Amino acid sequence: MAKASKPVAKSVKKPALPFAHLAKDVIANNTIEEPIYADYDVKRGLRNKDGSGVIAGLTRISSVIGARQIDGMVERVEGILKYRGIPIEDIINQFNDQSRFCFETVSFLLLTGKMPTAKDLAELKTFFSDHRPIPKDILDNIIKGLPSKDIMNKLQNAVCGLYGFDADPDSNDAFENFLKTLSLTAKFPTIIAYSYLAAHKKNPKFVTPKPDMSLAEGFLYMLSEGKKPSVLEAHILDLCLVLHAEHGGGNNSAFATYVVTSSGSDVYSAITAAIGSLKGPLHGAANSKVMKMIADIKQHLGKEWADLPKLRKYLNAMLQKKAYDQSGKIYGLGHAVYTKSDPRAIILLKRAHLLAKQVKREKELQLYINIAKEGPKEFQKLKGHEKTIAPNVDFYSGFVYDCLGIPKEIYTPIFAMARIVGWASHRIEEILSGKRIIRPGFKYVGK
Repeated sequence: MAKASKPVAKSVKKPALPFAHLAKDVIANNTIEEPIYADYDVKRGLRNKDGSGVIAGLTRISSVIGARQIDGMVERVEGILKYRGIPIEDIINQFNDQSRFCFETVSFLLLTGKMPTAKDLAELKTFFSDHRPIPKDILDNIIKGLPSKDIMNKLQNAVCGLYGFDADPDSNDAFENFLKTLSLTAKFPTIIAYSYLAAHKKNPKFVTPKPDMSLAEGFLYMLSEGKKPSVLEAHILDLCLVLHAEHGGGNNSAFATYVVTSSGSDVYSAITAAIGSLKGPLHGAANSKVMKMIADIKQHLGKEWADLPKLRKYLNAMLQKKAYDQSGKIYGLGHAVYTKSDPRAIILLKRAHLLAKQVKREKELQLYINIAKEGPKEFQKLKGHEKTIAPNVDFYSGFVYDCLGIPKEIYTPIFAMARIVGWASHRIEEILSGKRIIRPGFKYVGK
């Protein structure tokens, strides 16, 4: 008896894209060849040849130092980060492992230029607690209503939507923008937590934090639908927010804030633009990339995480574009400004040890430490020079968030939750000091 032949699968022809015949023209007529940039000495990405940023403004908010000019030579130095002139290490040392309101304290410092008194901090806590709720229309029509599962997209739309609930949204009075910023900062945890629950949970429970909870505590409480975080969990997230709160006026999202503010636009538009910038994978998604890389390394090394020769061999293959995503990168190592060390990474690693011990993931943390130690050696060996690619803050932050049970979909939104105070500080500075619309020159090189 003859076997029945298998039915032949019919190929489904995809519908032609509109204007498909223009695809090559769009690419060809919008591509500028690399040598032309060199001919006109264009500082692409507003970067000098040594990688440092072109001076495009002045600020009193923070300083980020990774190298110094000495007798015309660039000298690499240990990374220095200062908020309002105070080294980040000195700020962190004011808090112990039981501290709950580190971010509130630093928010006040960045926005006002001085440390809060006990009375100031008490008033700020109350203000944040009072302004956590979001309008029902934002919850129903944007957070629940939009089909997007991308939390940065929901955050962007929610901030834009809040414009309509402000009695004077277009005001560019510096003090009014300070108050608007505090209100937005209070609402960010609510928007992010509710957006995640609406997009990724069935029948989510939208809880309201207790009045005495810090911003970090309240966020974890909302995200877990009413489970109170431990003191250590709340403290470590609080610390992460402090470390991500600000990083100079030249970072992409802060500069976007400057650009929009310089046009005279409103705070909601400026912060929405900054969120859009941070959403880009080259800016705000570094810790997610690290987590995916770690998962790949675990898969290839199996249980032999501690085998340094095997780890070195795999890291070498990654650098040679023969392993993982063939990018030639070890994600989380190296930084655009810091040339020897990232002070935030050093601080975060100390707290990561405490958290790893609590959740019994010390062996996994050791894998990160081994990569941070062996990766730069393989890089130097392969490149034939002594350039350091030290771990940056995002190398450890994903691990910390994972230990806290925070889903990867909100790693970048947490970055935004912290950085809004930095963005807003630069906005206020631009309102008072910029005085001119930002408009760099571009030279026409077409036909």
